[in-house]
Amino acid sequence: MLETETLTTAAALNQATRGLAGAGIERARSEATGIWASVMGGETTTIWLAGDKPVDPDALAEFWRKIARRASGEPLAYVAGTAAFRLLELKVGPEVLIPRPETEGLVDMVLKWGTHRETEDWGCALDLCTGSGCVALSLAAEGRFSVVTATDSSHQAIALAMQNERMVAHDTRLRFLVGNLFEPVAGERFDAIVSNPPYLTVEEFAKSDPSVRCFEPRMALASGEDGLEHTSAILAGARRYLRQDGLLALEIDSRRSEAVLEAAGEAGWSDVCIEADIFGRPRYLLAKHHNGSFDA
Repeated sequence: MLETETLTTAAALNQATRGLAGAGIERARSEATGIWASVMGGETTTIWLAGDKPVDPDALAEFWRKIARRASGEPLAYVAGTAAFRLLELKVGPEVLIPRPETEGLVDMVLKWGTHRETEDWGCALDLCTGSGCVALSLAAEGRFSVVTATDSSHQAIALAMQNERMVAHDTRLRFLVGNLFEPVAGERFDAIVSNPPYLTVEEFAKSDPSVRCFEPRMALASGEDGLEHTSAILAGARRYLRQDGLLALEIDSRRSEAVLEAAGEAGWSDVCIEADIFGRPRYLLAKHHNGSFDA
């Protein structure tokens, strides 16, 4: 697989495909092509049109390095350096969680709530544990918020999220702040608070697939012995930061939906519901800061 002689694009892709397939990668051809695009740029069609052209040796060496990383089990998104999320193509690295399809549904919940607002301007949104910034940037690009603020305790994550902001077209004011949960926004209030916080138990993280356990950041996944450390902290603090009739939207572990509902009640939330994700699993907790009926 680590061929050093001059190769054409087609020959390099064929060798890489065989190497990935031998390492147990199911979509070896597709992934080899995606990794090639991350090195050389261009769309798949243009890559194959250049199939008979020789490859620059430096680019080929970088391609083999990335193929070796993927063959070792490193997630494709980290190897390629990007991940798709809703309408966006975002930079990702080992300092942030790779965006999941379930989290796209979390954005849907907030956008649906926004369309029921009586005002054109949906006000201010807060995204906790922003990571790559996928949720905050989607709300800025697709919603009608005047300001979206995003916090994360990781300096590296915030730096990457700010890089992603420069790649996204939007008319919304964005703020990226370093700090744990609500600490960077003390004294402020928001119309919507949204978060995909860590929600695995320590034991679940330790037993997770090696592609997760060995490569993705533990701090973005594990949340104490019961998996509820971050979720409970958000539930306990959010009402002090949420305006009247504001929305709290959290992604949760489907295995602990009842425990999260109980924690919400203990924190004083009375207007709460659980919504399912695209796979039919209880995935999102939605709560409003008033005593009326829930209609997101």
